[in-house]
Amino acid sequence: MKRWVNFGDKKGSIFSDNLQKDFQIDKAFYYFLSKEECLLKNYKEFVLERRDALRKHVDAIAEQTNCHREYLYSSEREKLDIAKEIVKRDSVKEGLICILSAVEPCYAITVRKNMETGMLEKRTEYRKCIHYYFYYNDKEFGIMFVKLQSWMPYTIKIYINGKEYLKKQLEKKGIKYSSYNNSVTWVEDMKKAQKISDKFIEKKWYGVFDNFAKKINIFTNEIEKIFGRAAYSWCLEYSEYATDILFKDRNTLEQIYPKLVEYASLCQVGENIFTFFGRKVHGNSTGEAVSDRKHYWQQGFRVKFVMNKNSVKMYDKDSVLRIETTVNNSRAFKVRSQGKWLPMGKSISNMYRIAEVSRKCNERYLNSLSVINCDKKLDKEIESLCHTKLTKLSGKDSYCEARPYGGFNLLRDSTCRLFNVLMNGAYFITGFTRKEITNALIRIKVFADTDLNDMKKLLGKVTRLLAKLRAHGLITKFPKTFKYRVTRKGQEIISRILLFKKIDLIVC
Repeated sequence: MKRWVNFGDKKGSIFSDNLQKDFQIDKAFYYFLSKEECLLKNYKEFVLERRDALRKHVDAIAEQTNCHREYLYSSEREKLDIAKEIVKRDSVKEGLICILSAVEPCYAITVRKNMETGMLEKRTEYRKCIHYYFYYNDKEFGIMFVKLQSWMPYTIKIYINGKEYLKKQLEKKGIKYSSYNNSVTWVEDMKKAQKISDKFIEKKWYGVFDNFAKKINIFTNEIEKIFGRAAYSWCLEYSEYATDILFKDRNTLEQIYPKLVEYASLCQVGENIFTFFGRKVHGNSTGEAVSDRKHYWQQGFRVKFVMNKNSVKMYDKDSVLRIETTVNNSRAFKVRSQGKWLPMGKSISNMYRIAEVSRKCNERYLNSLSVINCDKKLDKEIESLCHTKLTKLSGKDSYCEARPYGGFNLLRDSTCRLFNVLMNGAYFITGFTRKEITNALIRIKVFADTDLNDMKKLLGKVTRLLAKLRAHGLITKFPKTFKYRVTRKGQEIISRILLFKKIDLIVC
């Protein structure tokens, strides 16, 4: 789990909230300059002096700690790799590893002349300035960095890796473990390791982040004198929440992983993506749902699903299968506030909720993968679908006798299309009605031999089809409702059939 924390409260994205927020920022900016006795015409000299003072402060920190100091001519260089090399070379077990600097783009506050009024005024522009990266081997969080912008408003970003935190805590408690890259591949006590991970979001993050800010920004105390104790307002820029499934060895994972990749890329597409994020598809649904698969030379295949700038992805690392939810757009989810559910902001007070929804996303995706049954006993269940089934459906009158229901031709195109509709993710949350499934089957032209204008005849045909699916145990009916859902057994059988047709026969 990774956390980015950024200066500035990013609550609300509706127009009225933005106007109020901009007004408050402008008011605070002018108030700050008045306290510093700085006129707008002298603003450039004011910030340049502070930039130079900040540079001298960074140089002083480097001299006091005797750490590695380097200017990077390209901001695209992998800074984490540089820090890890220095840790190995200098055996830095704790404290500041290095200070790296580079020119990078950012949002900075400047003062420009308004050509209409002829007055100087505040502007927020996207420009470039020097950024300082302070890499630490922290005694609590492991390898992490704090990034400081050298121009007003001195934005600070903090990167903390939850896996590094877990490793440090396991070492403190004397729990043995083994790791590969950014993954814990084996741990002596799994329950204690899980408890440590769960407590990560319970920390008092405001105090932790304020301490890091005071270490690197010499103007923090000065800002606190003007605005009070809260010199910085912290929020999550983006977060990654990972669920790792540990296998005994790499070979065991390799036996099942190719089937997971094929199933994800062939069957988990379209509206299925909505279910991973806990969304129901309806006519007013907005946003784009995208799925893709990539092959990495070192790590193998990665499957990724993106919706409204948030994503769920699956990839393997050594003997670890990782499901990871990345939240870039927190407002796509809801949080309980003021007695009602509201779009969730990026404040770190919502970290518990972001972790909760991310964990649920991972669980839904893992549950969708669990229908892949490699047991050969399932083949007999599939074979039984081809034969007539004699059964009495629940809900019928007690005096009615069992009746026969015909089998399915599993190699027919229409059968494959029907199964694709049943596995649609839009129905996994709330199920489907007869009318919904009828409209879906009409769209994919399953009833090519039926008059589509005769809705009564179509509904009767779908009613018999649903009864047939129920008789074979592929779907079930919600009690006291008119809704159906695919059974667990049905998910396993249909997934096996679709994979066979799409991979081996390549007919749909």
